Amino acid sequence: MCGKEIYENNNHNHDKEWEEAYIAKPHFYSKDGDKPFGSFALTEETLTSLLKNPKASYRVDNNEVEEWKLTLISTTLDDIIDSIDYYTALEKLQKYVIDENDKYILVRGLTLEELKEII
Repeated sequence: MCGKEIYENNNHNHDKEWEEAYIAKPHFYSKDGDKPFGSFALTEETLTSLLKNPKASYRVDNNEVEEWKLTLISTTLDDIIDSIDYYTALEKLQKYVIDENDKYILVRGLTLEELKEII
């Protein structure tokens, strides 16, 4: 899905934010032949658009990707803070959501301390 579609499907309360937000894209990994898992990044102080349900949107080799993670990245520490279950993270991010539509949430830029609270 392109940024324009995300922008056009929002409820227009935060048009400028949707337009300027980083659109998180998944990366896929697997360990030693295990099933692949998907991961999105959430970076400190970055307004970010995240999918509500990536399981419904992505497949690898025509198979559903069952495991999803959110990788928390600090620009202050110049390091990865942690990688946590995506759906658990979405629940914890709700207090930082400034807008949403059917498929996406728009998360305001978080401080290092706020990112650590999600863990």
